[in-house]
Amino acid sequence: MRRGIWLALLFCLLWLAAAAWPVGAKGESGKTAQLAVVTADQVNVRQGPGVPYRPLANVHRGEAYRLIEVKDGWVNIEWKPNRTGWIAARYVALAKETAIVQENRLRLRQEPSRDGRIIGHLARGETVWIIKEDGEWTEVIADGAIGWVSSAYLTAARESSISHQTGIVNASSLNVRAEPSLKAARVGRLVRGEEVEIVEKKPGWYKIASQTGLDGWVSSAYVQVKGGQANEKEAEAPQSADRSLLSAIAPSDSRLYVDSWTRGPVQALAGKTIVLDAGHGGKDGGAQSVDGIKEKELTLETAKLLKNKLQSYGARVVLTRSSDEYVPLSARVAMARLYQADAFISLHYDSADDQQASGITVYYYDRFADYGLAQSFEDPLSRLAALPFRGVAFGDYYVLRENDRPSVLLELGYVSNRTDAATVATDGYQEAVTAAIADAVRHYFE
Repeated sequence: MRRGIWLALLFCLLWLAAAAWPVGAKGESGKTAQLAVVTADQVNVRQGPGVPYRPLANVHRGEAYRLIEVKDGWVNIEWKPNRTGWIAARYVALAKETAIVQENRLRLRQEPSRDGRIIGHLARGETVWIIKEDGEWTEVIADGAIGWVSSAYLTAARESSISHQTGIVNASSLNVRAEPSLKAARVGRLVRGEEVEIVEKKPGWYKIASQTGLDGWVSSAYVQVKGGQANEKEAEAPQSADRSLLSAIAPSDSRLYVDSWTRGPVQALAGKTIVLDAGHGGKDGGAQSVDGIKEKELTLETAKLLKNKLQSYGARVVLTRSSDEYVPLSARVAMARLYQADAFISLHYDSADDQQASGITVYYYDRFADYGLAQSFEDPLSRLAALPFRGVAFGDYYVLRENDRPSVLLELGYVSNRTDAATVATDGYQEAVTAAIADAVRHYFE
């Protein structure tokens, strides 16, 4: 009788333990996802599942943590051994495992179909996190971007040993960091031609050991694996002497151009990526003055001039369009995410029924993420003599609302006003306004 009681108690205890054991999030396949991969630059780990709970630490884009539980839009992770916390679910993707890309310039698509929009390319040897599978397609996280690739060109990471793999640095100067994150401290630099041993891989990063004893994490973009293909993605190389183009196909089949790091010493914007969005283009002409001045032509001219000025401060510059072509708003926002922009600036020229409306306005959407950037324009633009500065204002625009990067939209004059239109079309105004914008961006990051 006593033995039966003990067995019953043991059964109850085992049942209670099983019921209380935390379970991972269920994917569509019904399998338990083991990892939560961070998809934003910096995310708070909180004591509980909600904003009111105290922040415990920060986690960063591309980092993966053991998943414990998903609850009411929050994800419980083990962010340190035996230490758990909660992060907002919108900033993570649930992943099962990693895989290695087996094809150079593998297309990353928005949907699991050959007709899906191409949002970028992956390089042979690149490591990606697997989110889920759908027939012959796999959804992956690659260096912060999420999309679909053909499963045939992926090999499970566990099947691809990287022990004793040797890489060669193919950037003039490559930062070595303490952790696989652009936010991590720099511990040293490597130069072109140096050989390193690759001891670990994470999406977009290699953990290396150099012959000089320097150990740490480097961007996989500028390390060529011996016997493999060079990674064609943009490097984290502030002093690269090459001027190359990295292209990704946008939904409209237009090309997105990324200029390499500029020559010269490290300057105010070294290491910063700025996305310049020349408003309108192609079939979307934007506003037009009575004298035939088109907004789409003005914005492109401004973007090209501004690009040169930002590059002179050491920035990497991404143009959403480099010619008179139509680029959907979603593609412009996707580019900011794909290239992990430190700032997104959308350039426009205004129009109003009131033909006396005049001046420059800076718009932001997110009070916390965008307002600081918007404020940095106030002083430089208010000092322009050509047009009045109308101030900083809230703007519910798609490229701001749907953007998770610090973003502003600049209206640089009214083409509906004859005087404004004549002014903004001059070379002198274009030089002055782009100099003011570049100055604002420089002060924002300083």
